[in-house]
Amino acid sequence: MEQGTVAMFCLCFAIFCMVIAFASPYWVESFDKAHNPFVKCGLWEFCFNDYTFWKDYNGKRFLGCWYVFSEQYRSLWEWISPPWFIVCQVLISVSLLFMSVTCLIATLAYWRCLSMNLKSMVYKGAAIICSVCTICTLVALIVMGAKKEDRGWMPRPDQNYLSWSYGLACISAFFNLFGAVVFLKASSADTKPSY
Repeated sequence: MEQGTVAMFCLCFAIFCMVIAFASPYWVESFDKAHNPFVKCGLWEFCFNDYTFWKDYNGKRFLGCWYVFSEQYRSLWEWISPPWFIVCQVLISVSLLFMSVTCLIATLAYWRCLSMNLKSMVYKGAAIICSVCTICTLVALIVMGAKKEDRGWMPRPDQNYLSWSYGLACISAFFNLFGAVVFLKASSADTKPSY
């Protein structure tokens, strides 16, 4: 199998995993038997089960799943979106955006819609961008993994665990890194003279 094909497969699979992880609210979940008022959260959605925020003097009870920036959670914005969480959102968003653009340009080079002289340069650029996206994703994953234990963020962090969306983001980072290595090999294979 050609190296360009393997690299494109890795990048497309990384994007597939990242899109699911990006959109699903299963980054951090509470154990079912814990009966915790916090149920689950993703990058863009939080779910509570009859939760009352201790700083809310109105005593509003939060029930169900809502978008992070919805009016429902207006009184919780500072608490559910600390600076480290916003950094994770930005890093994953930028990573997904650059992965998608890289996939589009590398697909054009792979299908020979671009000049053959550009193919090795596009593959080298794809390798560099995939490496940067991997670093951004890994930083976001490390920060999320470390800060999910923060007692000031979610109630009872000892009863919460990193769920399958977090795992998909890890798989995406792995395939993105593997794709970067294969893109780099494919770019050097294209520049070698054939006899």
